[in-house]
Amino acid sequence: MQQTDFDLLHNISAGKHFYQFYKTSEDYLKVIAPYLQSGLEKGEACLWLVSAKIGVERACDYVRTWIPQAAASLACGRLQILSGEEWYLTGGEFDEAKAIANALKYLEQVQKQGFKILRGSGDAGAIPRTDWPKVQIYEKKMAPWIKSQPVIALCAYPILECTLTETKAVLDCHDDVLIGRF
Repeated sequence: MQQTDFDLLHNISAGKHFYQFYKTSEDYLKVIAPYLQSGLEKGEACLWLVSAKIGVERACDYVRTWIPQAAASLACGRLQILSGEEWYLTGGEFDEAKAIANALKYLEQVQKQGFKILRGSGDAGAIPRTDWPKVQIYEKKMAPWIKSQPVIALCAYPILECTLTETKAVLDCHDDVLIGRF
């Protein structure tokens, strides 16, 4: 299947692990919409883990407005928008084992449904700032797994909350940056 302009612009393909820095939720939304739309156009399963700052309901409303096939994709489960806090946290703290288990289980589930590629995105804003060092360890563990699987991953970070050391760690764990059409 031919890649969309968005995928061509960013060299998006299975096994790629991208990052995005955002200042506002609007910055994040401007990137996520074309990222998800491209996946839906290619027949991929799409998963978006949103923080409570954006909220699942707002995210669903946003994609329904900006992505033509979003309503149908949400209805049939090809596009799922879930709480990042529920995916990543246990007792309010980052739970690496839970996050990894969720990723493995979700990939297995979409493959059983016949999807060849899983395109996902998660927001570090869902994870308490104090747990970000744990997230960097998790990112390092997940990077080789992503490269070896039919997965495209986009990790979003609120740049104004990142220290210089954390910013460098994000750059070191990912293949490339993803930017939207501004």
